This record gives sequence, C-alpha cells and structure tokens, in this order.
Amino acid sequence: MSKAKKLLASLTAIGLCTLASSALADDVDDVMALVNQYAATEGDLSAQTRIIRDDRVMIAGDVRQTDNKSNMAWQMATREANNRANGGPARWMVRVESPEVRVYGNAAVASFTRLMTIIPPNAAPINATPQWVSLVLVKENGRWGIAHTHVSPIGG
Repeated sequence: MSKAKKLLASLTAIGLCTLASSALADDVDDVMALVNQYAATEGDLSAQTRIIRDDRVMIAGDVRQTDNKSNMAWQMATREANNRANGGPARWMVRVESPEVRVYGNAAVASFTRLMTIIPPNAAPINATPQWVSLVLVKENGRWGIAHTHVSPIGG
C-alpha cells in the first residue's frame, strides 16, 4: 500500500472514530436533557406522558405497572383528587443528583438520585424520601423515550 493510501486510510479511521464519539456525546446530552425534563414534569403528569413510551414498565415500591396508559391515568386521577383536597395544585420541586448515563446504540440507561419537595397550597412543604431512580430509554425515529422506570427509596 502506498504512503498516500495509508495516510488516507488513517485519516478516514480517525474521522470515523471522531464522528462516533461525537454521536455518543450527543446521545448522552440528549438522554440527560430527557432525564431533566422527566424531573421537571413531575408536577405536570400530562406533560410527562409525552416523554414516556406507551410500552413503559414502571416499578415503584412493591408495585409493577405494565400498562402505562392505565398507570398514567391512575396517577393523574390521584393527583387531581389530591389537588382538590389541598385547595389547588401543589408545587413540585425535583432535583436530579449524581446522574450516570450509559448509551448502548439505540438504548440507554440513566441512574440518579431524586430529591423532591412537594408544596401544597394550604399545607407545609413535604420533603419526600430521597429515591434512587433508574430509567431505560429507547431511541426510535431519532427520538428518545422512557421505556422502563424503577424507583426505590434510598435506605429502603
């Protein structure tokens, strides 16, 4: 192989590696943006449903939900009942701490600590038990969506 062909092959390999690492970095950024959006929409479950896939499985405490549509309907109905009982919607303050993201092609796993304070309109703030949260995300048609959620109390 001539020197020119070797140089061209080397430059091509370097370029492909650069593109691959750039794509991975973009995916990590996109997944982190979705994690932050998930946290920011905790107080608006109808907005949260737009980033959750219809086939999502959710595990929280001792409950495993495999029908995301009915799970979200149940969560929204419960939230509406709480809002009526408390004199209006609560303010939800959610922080994502120590996030870790791993991307595997069109799948990703995000893990973080969720700290949450709920401030009802007619009551003192409620500091929820800190939680470990793991999300499995799937990328279809260039868009990431949450396919699996697992929430566990820290220390529990």
